[in-house]
Amino acid sequence: MSARIVFILLLGLMRFTVMADAIDFNGVLPKAMDGWARSGPPELFTPATLSKYIDGGAELYISYHFKSAFALKYKGAADMEIAVDIFEMGSSADAFGVFAHSRETEDHAVGQGSEYAAGLLTFWKDRYYVSILAYPETPAKREIVFKLGRTIAGTIKNEGVLPPVLARLPAENLVPESVKYFHHYIWLNSFTFVSNENVLDIGDDTPAALAKYRLGSANAFLLLVLYPDAGRAEAAAGQFRQKLLGGSAEEAVALKDGRWAGLKLKGGRLGIVLNAPDGAAVRTILGNIKD
Repeated sequence: MSARIVFILLLGLMRFTVMADAIDFNGVLPKAMDGWARSGPPELFTPATLSKYIDGGAELYISYHFKSAFALKYKGAADMEIAVDIFEMGSSADAFGVFAHSRETEDHAVGQGSEYAAGLLTFWKDRYYVSILAYPETPAKREIVFKLGRTIAGTIKNEGVLPPVLARLPAENLVPESVKYFHHYIWLNSFTFVSNENVLDIGDDTPAALAKYRLGSANAFLLLVLYPDAGRAEAAAGQFRQKLLGGSAEEAVALKDGRWAGLKLKGGRLGIVLNAPDGAAVRTILGNIKD
């Protein structure tokens, strides 16, 4: 068999594998239901075209290894609209990361985690993040939104795994809906400002989690970053100490604003507590990080 024929056969097998792995959301979602009908064919977006659909918001998805998006709209009476957006991310961890980025509450009514508020349903399952918007909200539209959500979630047969870094977060006093996951330093600043520079050397190979801890009437944040090796974690810790802790080598440091911060290194794991009410809170949270 010639090399050219082998190449063609392998190419065909690769194309079949990709097609077999794809989900036909267009074929699954109804053409019409309960007085609502599609307003046109679905639109498909790639990393190169997503900014045309989400002006100013594409960077969030792309930073979580966005692959493709399926967008479909339904029209009802008086030109009311329901917008369905299904984002395929690079992994289930990335899908969770996008979902957790803006959530304020969480339940498990749809998919592996969902949130509903004022006509907007968002959820994640496996490597997919889904948004269904029906604004302004009505009881009838809410029912349609959940029907569509359950249809989509049911079509996604696999369940994904949460980012492993989350399992290391201490459970005591944790605010569960506050947990964020990311691997781009810019999102850390959107949750709690640290620095305009990437002082912690956060990137694609450093999964990071940020969580809020409720300590009586006060709150504190724990940032947990996993580095590929101890040397890189130590370098990041050194930069953080110099630029934000005044060069102090203490585990807990009082800052000028009256709050406390501190860090703890263990191999390639770096834990940092921010905005704590006192040094004891810093040391307790750092000491409770799971191996």
